[in-house]
Amino acid sequence: MSNTLSVQTNRLTSVVSILIYSSQMSQKIKMIKKSALLLISIGLLASASIQAQTVNLVGNKVATYIDEHEELAARQMDLVTAALNKDWQANIVATTQAWSGSGLRSGKFAGYIDHYSLNDQRDDYIYSKPYMQVNLHAVSRYQRAENIVRLEQLYRERVGIENRFANTDQLRGERDVLWARSPWFFDNIEQLAERRVDFLLIDKAMADEMNLLLKSVGEKPIYVSRAPLIQVNISLAMNRNYADTKAIITDFDKGIERLKASGKYFELLKQDLARESLLDARMYADMLVRW
Repeated sequence: MSNTLSVQTNRLTSVVSILIYSSQMSQKIKMIKKSALLLISIGLLASASIQAQTVNLVGNKVATYIDEHEELAARQMDLVTAALNKDWQANIVATTQAWSGSGLRSGKFAGYIDHYSLNDQRDDYIYSKPYMQVNLHAVSRYQRAENIVRLEQLYRERVGIENRFANTDQLRGERDVLWARSPWFFDNIEQLAERRVDFLLIDKAMADEMNLLLKSVGEKPIYVSRAPLIQVNISLAMNRNYADTKAIITDFDKGIERLKASGKYFELLKQDLARESLLDARMYADMLVRW
């Protein structure tokens, strides 16, 4: 009887030991699972943090391309943001040339989205491949503008031009043309409206937008040269001292190719003119009345 009881007691002790061991193992497995989930969560958060890293950029205000007003078209800003948003969050500020220059010098901005090939490249910046092109055409109220294919044909003519083109390394020394400089596209086109100049040298896309606006009020469109007089390539420029500059430029170039392959590139630049003008009609209302 004593032996039987001893055997049963040993068996019970073994069962209890097994149960305790199993419980301990179960707790360890749960702790391991929790640790693994925690590590995965930390990894995901770190990854999201990297992907959401903000890059502060700047651009000089240009109607329909770079603007701080959300209700107005800002095609160039939209394009740069779309090209970068796979890996970087672009925060782009639209401002004047003086303020953008100050922000770039102080380090407030890591780079700018509107380097024109009319300007020389600087050693302290790294540049993307050109991601868009601006074709400068001669425009006028006179039909002879259609036959102008070279700047020399405007010799001694008074030609309206925006500062963003006039104040560049290439055009600053151009003396054969009498430039009538203006800070913005609106002021430039106003020179033609008030007949202070006979010609303008402007972005063909902007000429098309202006003609859509003129058409909407029944006015005769301005004449545009059949060929561009100057082709301007636009690149993203990043300060060489910014830690992620090379990675951002590489990702940006890839992003532009991705947008082109998907067709979104052309959608963002809105090249289809079977629509209303992207120019703010409220700004041009008085000018159109006097046109």
